[in-house]
Amino acid sequence: MKSVQKTVGALDVEQVEIVREMQDAGEVTSQEKNEIETTVWSGPDDPRRPRFWSLTKKWTATLVLSAIAFLQPLAETALAPVEGQISRDLKIEDAYEWMLVNSLILVGIGISSMLLAPLSEIYGRKPILLAGSISFTVWNTGCGSVSTLTQMFALRILSGFGASVGDSIAGGVLSDLWKVEARGRAYAVCMAAPLLGTAIGPICGTFISEGANWRWVFWMTSITSVVAIFIAIAFLHETYEPRCEKSLRQKRDSKSSFAERSSKTPGNKETFTEVMRLNLQRPFRMLGTQIIVQLLAIYMAILYGIMWLFLFMYPRMWTDQYQQDIRIASLNYLSFGFGLVAGVNIAGHFTDRVYTYLKARSGGTGRPEFRVPTMVIGTVLAPVGLLWWGWSGEAKLHWIMPNIGSFIFAMGIYVCSTCVSVYTIDTYTQYAASAISTNLVLRGITAAFFPLFAPYMFDSLGFGYGGTALAVGFGIFGLFVMSVLWFYGETLRSRSPYCAAGNDDQ
Repeated sequence: MKSVQKTVGALDVEQVEIVREMQDAGEVTSQEKNEIETTVWSGPDDPRRPRFWSLTKKWTATLVLSAIAFLQPLAETALAPVEGQISRDLKIEDAYEWMLVNSLILVGIGISSMLLAPLSEIYGRKPILLAGSISFTVWNTGCGSVSTLTQMFALRILSGFGASVGDSIAGGVLSDLWKVEARGRAYAVCMAAPLLGTAIGPICGTFISEGANWRWVFWMTSITSVVAIFIAIAFLHETYEPRCEKSLRQKRDSKSSFAERSSKTPGNKETFTEVMRLNLQRPFRMLGTQIIVQLLAIYMAILYGIMWLFLFMYPRMWTDQYQQDIRIASLNYLSFGFGLVAGVNIAGHFTDRVYTYLKARSGGTGRPEFRVPTMVIGTVLAPVGLLWWGWSGEAKLHWIMPNIGSFIFAMGIYVCSTCVSVYTIDTYTQYAASAISTNLVLRGITAAFFPLFAPYMFDSLGFGYGGTALAVGFGIFGLFVMSVLWFYGETLRSRSPYCAAGNDDQ
């Protein structure tokens, strides 16, 4: 038996015939023959498996995904400097109408993430990534050609359906590629670009609008998206292992009529309808039944709602409190961007190091809860940054002071976001994309609607008390979530059928 236990990836027609002859002679059972014919890997560390690709190939896939995910926040925040031009051309009179122009893309992102993530677990990551990117490019280009506010509303929602694809499948791709000890650093690097897009967007919008009208803000984003799509086509390989395995098996089957017939055995395939139903229901079932998913989804929803509220009020501080020109005011977003870069270093450095240290202390057994200590750092930094930003701006201290607060706040956001996502990936390894999509839908809703009450809140409370209210609310809830995960996370995971798809050390 051992002499014939080779993978189908190496099996040719002659080898299949040998297996058949050995079965006829009673040396191989039907079950053993089926295992031989359906295994496509040469071993657990087959270099064709995405988890065992070379570092160059892994980082290429990670960075291509990061480049595509960068475009979503760029499209969201680049409009801030051209508010006046768009309002004039589309006859926007009320503040809430402008907020909707900015926010409706986030509604589309939240809705579509619950569909795109499970679809990537059916068709693979690359086809869904390309389809979503093309959809975003088409609808975003249309946004630059609208003539009415209603058209803008509709196309912003539709562009959000494709814009979410990078965030929606990022967890799945990184789970496919990286072992648990390296996952924190990889996620920190991958998701740096999307968050940097929130800071770079207003700066790009300002300088594009200097030489052209507001429509070119949309069109330049679409041109950048087209470039990213071609890069993905050329350099991104499929990372979802079941899809890779199926592709290899199909190549094998085309060379072996015997194997092809055996692969079509009735009863071994679920119907297309059943597969779609199970996969598309999964994110909704997880959100409805998994306490860990619910807590982290609410945590991320509050965090991102506050972040977008902050970003929409950010220009107002500089124009109202410091009387800066809009072009100069947009440069203050750099402090937020630098904070995100610092957050990448903190999250990337500490998340994996703390995990490895705690794993060694526990006898070599890893747990997703070992990500929680690093999450504490972010949950402290974010409120401190909000307080610093709000009160220094309220007192009209030197302009560097609110920028320092913005820097600290951005660091906290990135550390929190990375730890939550990596914890989710570690917990729901095979279904990481579906689990993370539940975060996206709630945070998309809060990110869309929190900014709607921002002007009224800060008009009533001012920057100082407004920032304090946000900081205290997030800090209290964040500490509650971390306490539950640290003390009860293992118990909650042991009761989950979805956690059985992976173990702690994957």
